[in-house]
Amino acid sequence: MLLTLWRHGEAGSAPTDEARTLTPRGCEDVVAMARDYAAWLGESAPGSLSLLLHSPYRRTVETSELLGERLRPGSQKVDALLAPGAYPEAFSEGDYAGHEHIVMVSHQPFVSQAIALWTDDLTLAPLAPGGYSALEVTCLARGGARLLRHCPDPRDLASKAQI
Repeated sequence: MLLTLWRHGEAGSAPTDEARTLTPRGCEDVVAMARDYAAWLGESAPGSLSLLLHSPYRRTVETSELLGERLRPGSQKVDALLAPGAYPEAFSEGDYAGHEHIVMVSHQPFVSQAIALWTDDLTLAPLAPGGYSALEVTCLARGGARLLRHCPDPRDLASKAQI
């Protein structure tokens, strides 16, 4: 399974954390990274996106909408497990049976913790707002995934590490 963990774009302030919306820069960064991701998908041909999941927080909903417009997932859903406070051990590859290509939009520290755990690589740069990391997953346990692409910072697309 191809699993991409995506951190929501840059968000502004709001009366509650749940209500924070993307800034104009956050929207631009997500769109730029979505273009980069789509180009990579076209080159590596891992299959179409079957499932796009996101936390219920407004900034992840908006990020997911921008990604959905560009990546055209088979389905798009809210997953409360991706809200702040998520932890990698709560996820199992069995929960995604029948899906070959999944994108999860969530928050820090979950996205970077999950990438580090599932790839068993603590040296990877944490995801900045709008960053993503694509993994080839055998199982969602320590070392159960292989890093395919790590693009941690949308403001530096030129320095992305392609693995």
